[in-house]
Formats: sequence, C-alpha cells, structure tokens
Amino acid sequence: MTTILTVTLNPAIDVTYRVAGLAVGETVRVANVRSRAGGKGVNVAAVARHLGSDSLVLALTGRAEPDEFRAGLDRLGLPHHLIPALDAVRRTVAVVEDNGVTTSLQERGPAVAAGVRDEVVAAFRAELAAGAGAVVISGSVPPGLGDEVPARLAVLCAQAGVPVIADVSGAALRAAATARTVLVPNRDELSELAGKRLHQSGEIVAAGRQLVRDGAAAVVATLGEEGVIAVTADHEFGVRPVERVVGNPTGAGDAAAAALARHLAAAGDVSGMDWPAALADVVATSAAAVLRPVAGEVDLEARAGWLGALTVKETA
Repeated sequence: MTTILTVTLNPAIDVTYRVAGLAVGETVRVANVRSRAGGKGVNVAAVARHLGSDSLVLALTGRAEPDEFRAGLDRLGLPHHLIPALDAVRRTVAVVEDNGVTTSLQERGPAVAAGVRDEVVAAFRAELAAGAGAVVISGSVPPGLGDEVPARLAVLCAQAGVPVIADVSGAALRAAATARTVLVPNRDELSELAGKRLHQSGEIVAAGRQLVRDGAAAVVATLGEEGVIAVTADHEFGVRPVERVVGNPTGAGDAAAAALARHLAAAGDVSGMDWPAALADVVATSAAAVLRPVAGEVDLEARAGWLGALTVKETA
C-alpha cells in the first residue's frame, strides 16, 4: 500500500479541555480532558491511517528521556522517524465549549540548534527514497530551523516526482507557494498571500489563479462552513458542506489534508486527479473530524453519508 509521509517540524502534545462554557477571569470546571501526541502532520497521519492508508510521521522530538512525544506516537500506532532536536516538545491547548466555540492556546516551541536543518533534509531524503506516494508538510517551523525548509523539502519532492501538500503559514507558506506544492490555505492565509482581505468567492478564485501562475501545483482553499474552493491549471471547483456541523474544529484542516493526500497518492500527480471526488472527500472528511472530540480522528459513518450527498461544481 502506498505510504503518505507527513512532516511535522514543530510537534506538540495536544491537550483538549471540554467545558460547558469558557468565562475569562473565572474558575472553569473541566468536564473532560484528553492528551495525545500532536502537531498538524501527526493529525494528518492519524486520519490517513483511520481512512485505510499507510502513513509515516517524520518529526522533530525532544532530546530528554523519557520521550513523551515518541511514547504518544507509539500509543497511536503511528510509524515514525524522529529526530531528537528539541529541549522539550511544546504543548497546545484547545478549550472546547458545549456550543462548539473553541479557544486554542499554542506555545511557540523551543528553538533548534545549528545543524538540525541538515538532519531534517537527510532524514527526508531517506524516507522519500523509501517510496512515499505523497507528502504532507504541515504546521509551523520552530525558531532557528528556517522558514525556507518546507520549500526545500517540496523541491526534493518535485525532483523525485512525488506530489506534495504544503499546509504551512507565514513566511514558510510564501516560500513554498512557488515550489510546485498543492497549497491548502484557509481564508486568512490566502489573504496574506494575496496582500488583501479576500471576501467573495471570485476574489478567492483570482488569488488561486495567480498562485498557480506563480508556481503552485494547485490551490485548495479551506473556508470552514463555506466549504472549499479549488484552483488548478485547468479547472476551478467549489463545494459546500451539506449541513452545519458543531463540535471541535481544531483538526478539520488536517483531516482535509489527509483526504487530499490519499487522492494525490492514488493519482500520482495533480494532473491525474479526479478533482470532484477528491474535493467531496476533503469536505466530508473535514466535517467528520469536527464531530470527534480530538484532532486526528474522524466520524467514519458521518463521512460516508456526506460523501454521497455532496455536489462539486466546476466554475470555469
């Protein structure tokens, strides 16, 4: 089975608190707490395996023992290639209220030492050569590593003929945008790339067209309750969710990336994709992730029901 290789340069221990309501400045009783190894690439790998694909996590981890992050991946049953490079693995906290409102607290994470960049590239080359069918580079870049690293890894993918998704932000996203990656920005990230706030679907399509002209393989803009707008060199598509979903949206974007990666791996290239089928899967899987209490999981029954009900419209 084709392996989806995910890259998590700034891993985390994800903590999710379920509360009736969040009142700032008050004592809040936590009804339930979950803690697991996380970071966006880990969530992608977990969802891909939940959907039936092989996946492998390439990530940095802490140098100290015992390694909580490594142990967490083992508990999740996720194969991994870890590079000990951090003083500690950061924590992220998602506070999920009963009404679906979620507040996220995200530590920046510790800086990495000189030389880690070369270790990352060497490890990535080795796993790419081992036969990855698709690559997903996700999340933030730790201080000291360099915002250009995701783009550098994407170039290696292009040279190897392996499709790659870049779900990064800020300077890393700008660098990766011209490296033949499939970009999966949200509205804020796409607006930052465009240099202006994007409101209407026509503005999002225009921004996607420009990014494809500038070197992106495709742009799949994830818009939450508004669904997805995708732009390739030859097509433009839009798909909206069947219904509004209330729950924890923290891992929805990662679930979308996992679904998209599975289709890229099967097709072997952006040009060979069945884009309507892929985008229906992206929206259904993303919504099904919202129904689960923590990132990295999906409600398979809900996903199956939505897959048959979604309509993907080609807009050009």
